[in-house]
Amino acid sequence: MRRFLFLLALLPAPAFAHAFLLHATPGVGSQGPAPSQVVLVYTEGVEVPFCQVVVTDAAGNVVSTGKPQAVPGHDDEMAVPVHITAPGRYTVTWHAVAVDTHHTEGSFSFTVTP
Repeated sequence: MRRFLFLLALLPAPAFAHAFLLHATPGVGSQGPAPSQVVLVYTEGVEVPFCQVVVTDAAGNVVSTGKPQAVPGHDDEMAVPVHITAPGRYTVTWHAVAVDTHHTEGSFSFTVTP
């Protein structure tokens, strides 16, 4: 029995990965000029057609103007266009599906300054 347990301990553990948000542009909690798009970078590749990104203003109005798009040459990035016309706080709510089909989600905010 000991030999079996020893051999079992030598087997590689299965990888259970998720696409977690690594960083974004504009950055999480950042302040600056109005962007034309929000870019999200994850810790692993994402299946963009199955992902969702919604950007809203402080009143809850949606300012993202389309579905997320893959960033060419970067399977771990997606971008969504935004139409921001006023200073204020904006919230990005995202749902990502990793290439291994695991789901993650989250939100963050940034502030547009005059």
